[in-house]
Amino acid sequence: MEDSVNNALYKELENDDLSFIYLGKFDNNILGFATEILKGHMTQALDTEGKKNKLSFLMIESFQNILRYGLLGRQENETSGEIFVVRKIFGSYYITTGNFVENDKIDNTREKLERVNSLNAEDLKKLFLQTLQNKKLSQQGGAGLGFMEMVRKTKEKLEFDFVKIDENRSFFYFQLRLKDKDTDERPSIGISWAKHLKELMETHKRFIAMKGDFNRTAVNPILSMAENNFGGESVKTQRTVYHILVEMLQNIAKHAKANEEGIRIGLFSMGYDEGIYTVSATNEVCPEEKNKLKNYIESLNSKRKEDLDEYYKMILRNGHADESILSGLGLIDIARDSIIKIDYVFKGKNQEEDGNIFTISAKA
Repeated sequence: MEDSVNNALYKELENDDLSFIYLGKFDNNILGFATEILKGHMTQALDTEGKKNKLSFLMIESFQNILRYGLLGRQENETSGEIFVVRKIFGSYYITTGNFVENDKIDNTREKLERVNSLNAEDLKKLFLQTLQNKKLSQQGGAGLGFMEMVRKTKEKLEFDFVKIDENRSFFYFQLRLKDKDTDERPSIGISWAKHLKELMETHKRFIAMKGDFNRTAVNPILSMAENNFGGESVKTQRTVYHILVEMLQNIAKHAKANEEGIRIGLFSMGYDEGIYTVSATNEVCPEEKNKLKNYIESLNSKRKEDLDEYYKMILRNGHADESILSGLGLIDIARDSIIKIDYVFKGKNQEEDGNIFTISAKA
């Protein structure tokens, strides 16, 4: 059995120190949740308060652009489609958004972007001040105050692309880069990856994915973000999804193989399709734990639901001195809650079979 989307995401983001991808329902609550989720990573990685403030500003401005303009291009039967991504890779933070735009507004938007990109720092500052002083121009959007402020804070050109959908609409991809160190001369990773990532997430009906150190990640806002995407599910289903999600995140935090810095990195994703939620997690495990883990999951998958319940009660009654992976209740909980057998696979870094990268999935 195999969760192909998590393996593909893990491979796609293998060089990332941090990745946060969201394609669910967009509102102001989601921005607050995303900021809270990323706060621990930002505090740890950025060495100056100024950089932290810049990253927060850029996230807020990019997200607000989706709320201001992106949702206007939706059709009546569409409930989502926009994308919001924060990545840290090769020493830089990338904030990438994608949203619908009406074709008759593209020329004006492109003109603003190209003009801002063409100016040097001094001319950009002059235009910014002139636009601020011209209240009427500012209220109408002028030369793009938001775009100008983004360039001034990042000292980087804005990256963008318009992908035509039909005669009326296109999809607008937009990307900012904030260097962790201003002396970094490495080129940008570009924007084409965002199109592939969006297609991958949409094809597999995933609305959130994150890669990082889950010891630094606040779990509550992740749960709140999941709740924001619930439809008419029963309270029981919501609780089951919460339970599986928490166990998956704890599994990464406890059992992922630590890297050279002692950090346990993993990736989780969550999706919804035809009334069923899927929660998946991927992380590298130590070679000596691999066979134990595989045998343990096979043992759980061989049991009926009622047998799993009894096994769970037995462990609670007897307790275990061994704190290894076999003594934890987390995998039993996942097996009990999932409506399918635990879906898992081990792969290598190049996607070859039977490596040490462990992916687990459950459904509710």
